[in-house]
Amino acid sequence: MRRSDKIRIGRDREGAGREEPGTYRGEGIWSWCSESNTARELPRTEDFVDTLKWVGASYHASLPRLYRDFGLSESGGAWEVFPDHGLFKVTTGSGRSWFAEYGLVASWNHETHSWLWAWAFPPDWQVPPPLIAAAGRTCTVGHEMGWAPLAEPSLLVNEREAWALTALAAHVSELPLIYRARVNEVNMHYFAMSTPVWAS
Repeated sequence: MRRSDKIRIGRDREGAGREEPGTYRGEGIWSWCSESNTARELPRTEDFVDTLKWVGASYHASLPRLYRDFGLSESGGAWEVFPDHGLFKVTTGSGRSWFAEYGLVASWNHETHSWLWAWAFPPDWQVPPPLIAAAGRTCTVGHEMGWAPLAEPSLLVNEREAWALTALAAHVSELPLIYRARVNEVNMHYFAMSTPVWAS
């Protein structure tokens, strides 16, 4: 049984409050507490939902051109990161390479739907502070606006919601490109990047 299949939740009619047993079913943005193995659906204000929609629509409109122009739509490419320099490198399927400055937004497990904001990564992961700046700014916006999904360190979200949160993080830092890459069998990292520069 996967972790997402046996989670207790706490919610009332407004989405938070009284504890009631239940199950996360792959929809909505939930806060996850690993110590107690519980989750609760987070309230989403109308302005948060509206912002997610229009930011998402903006990236949905611009990303196909960026992916095409920089070879991210080609098969057979490869990526690597240079954390100490804050650079993300892609070698496209056709053999051309580019670099972009990047921020690490979050890690997401496609089996359990677990999302961990980069600002909440454990210290022993040794991620250089500049790489989590975009995620950190997103957390700050969450606190300022009262948007709980941006201020809670660990969430349960589906793939569509993971992309939406990444787009919002990129928007907050005025970064035009979002990307995700598999780091092992079950985990993806989501990135926000500057406009790439061709190296060859």
